[in-house]
Formats: sequence, structure tokens, C-alpha cells
Amino acid sequence: MLIGHRQVSFHRGWLNLLVTVLMAMPAMSLAAQMLEIKLVDGRNGRPMVGTSAYVNVWVGGERKEAIAIPTDDNGIARLQLTLNPNEVNIPISTGHSTIVEKYPVVKYDESFLINVPYVLCGSGEGNRSPLELNNFSTKEVLEHGYASRNTCGKVTVQPQPGQVVLFVRPLTFMEKMKQ
Repeated sequence: MLIGHRQVSFHRGWLNLLVTVLMAMPAMSLAAQMLEIKLVDGRNGRPMVGTSAYVNVWVGGERKEAIAIPTDDNGIARLQLTLNPNEVNIPISTGHSTIVEKYPVVKYDESFLINVPYVLCGSGEGNRSPLELNNFSTKEVLEHGYASRNTCGKVTVQPQPGQVVLFVRPLTFMEKMKQ
């Protein structure tokens, strides 16, 4: 009889541990979430890379300055969101207009803004500024991802959770002059 009691107690202990881990997983998943912002040339499907390839990001309303994140060789700018204030590596305010950071870690917020130095292919060219801000729901992007329309070419992609794909093209000389 004693062996059966130990066995039940042993199984109950593992069950309690499993339930605790499963309950903690959603909180752990929000502790550090990676957002990827991928810039794709809408005309040919190639990633936007080079010295002028970057993404300006504002997370939440606390920060007034943009965080300029350079893209990597795949046209991806990465941003880590965290609930732990000790992990943040970007100050709330610096007094400058832009903060450049290759691997920023910022406080999680329900929304973020993106601006790029290109024309957004799905922006209804001619009607809106090529350098406009785009507002995103953090939860929607983390759960489903987002891919913009592509009116510059025929390239399409399926959005991946945690990823924003923006189809863009360089500004023409005349568009640069208007800015």
C-alpha cells in the first residue's frame, strides 16, 4: 500500500510541475519578443541592404526620438521587446532626433510605428507621402505577422508571426527633391 501512495504522490508532483510550467509559458513568451522588419524591393524581390537601408521605429508613446535600426544582409532590422526594464538598452530620451542601434531592446508596448526612407509600394502612390509612418499592433504582428501590398511588382510573401514585411522602392530624384 505504501508503494502505491508514493507513486500517486510522485505523479501528483510531476503534474503540479507541468501545470506550473504551462502557466508560466505565456508570461515567459512576453518577457522577450523579437520583431523583424524586412524591407523588400517590390520591383524585384531583393532585400534592401546597404548604408541607406534602415528602419525608423517608435515603440509606444514614451519615446519621442526614432530608433534607427540598420538592416542586415537579408534586409531585416531586428527589435527585441521586453517586460524587464533591466534588459532595455535604449534610453527613453536623449535630446537628439534619432538613436542608431543595431540590436535595440525596448520596453514592450501595445503598438509601434515604422518609417522607412523609401516609397512604400502599397501606399497608393501619389496620394500619401512616401515617407509616412505606419502604425502596427504589436500583438497582431507577434501572432500573425504583416506583409504590405506590393503595387511596384509581382513579388508576394506570406507573413510570418513576429515579422513585418514592407515592399518598398527607392525614391526617384523628383521625390527626393520634394522631401
